[in-house]
Amino acid sequence: MITLPVGAWDTSTVPALPQWVAVPETRRARRDRAWTRFPWRAEMGWAASLTDLSDDRFRDLVAINDWLVRTDGTGVPIVPVRYRSVELFGDEKHMDAMERTRLFGAGRLSLELLRCRRIPAPLPAAIVGAGPDVLVVENSDTYWVAVEAMLAARGHPVGVVAWGSGRTFPSQVATLTIDVAGRGPITGAIWYWGDFDPAGVTTAMEAAEAGDARGLSIRPAIGLWSAMADRPVQNAGSIRWPPGLGQDWLGSLLWERLSHIREASGRIAEESVPRSAITDWAAGLTETDID
Repeated sequence: MITLPVGAWDTSTVPALPQWVAVPETRRARRDRAWTRFPWRAEMGWAASLTDLSDDRFRDLVAINDWLVRTDGTGVPIVPVRYRSVELFGDEKHMDAMERTRLFGAGRLSLELLRCRRIPAPLPAAIVGAGPDVLVVENSDTYWVAVEAMLAARGHPVGVVAWGSGRTFPSQVATLTIDVAGRGPITGAIWYWGDFDPAGVTTAMEAAEAGDARGLSIRPAIGLWSAMADRPVQNAGSIRWPPGLGQDWLGSLLWERLSHIREASGRIAEESVPRSAITDWAAGLTETDID
């Protein structure tokens, strides 16, 4: 409804029109804060103190509360996150988004409470020997060549060749602590080899950082990186190398050996290195390499 003026009318028109109208302030109906009165289980009591909660998130919390009531939250087998998400919400990816909200955190929701866990992406790998070491390579064709080369070689400490799936490897590093080619957690050295270009070196560095966070040392397969120095420079003049990229991880000697590639603004792909370099590297693994 509006309020019309008493005397402020424009009489030059027919009919006369008001010179102004008053519109009372629109009032929004107060939203029901049902979550503050809901009978939460003790583990969910914090939800009652939330200052705001969307209807969708309220339904999510009720679904979790109902699950806790049914299961008592104990004695329930721990499953991967997306299995629990389907059970709770009928959507395997629903919890992925929910975990990024303020509903997860200290004293609130947790994967432990919901009896589930995140399992890292699997690492494609093949057994190539009885040794404890793992060689991870960046590219898929190089993976197959390395598998063939290592199977044909003898007496080396590399038991598994793994494919790092390009730039994906940093997210797969945690898998090394769970299982590698069905042999359980890694017990030996982790050697990494990728393209010598900014993307390849960055992937190596990020993988090494991910490894450090889990107590794993991911080292450069020095002989394989070094073999790249003897190959023709690719894409000369078109690759922009950030200053110092990878120097600490590669080490000063290897960094210097590969300097002409960077200076030429070029790169070397793994595929340009012959298979014989892989078997030579494996045969030459010594305690010196590990140090």
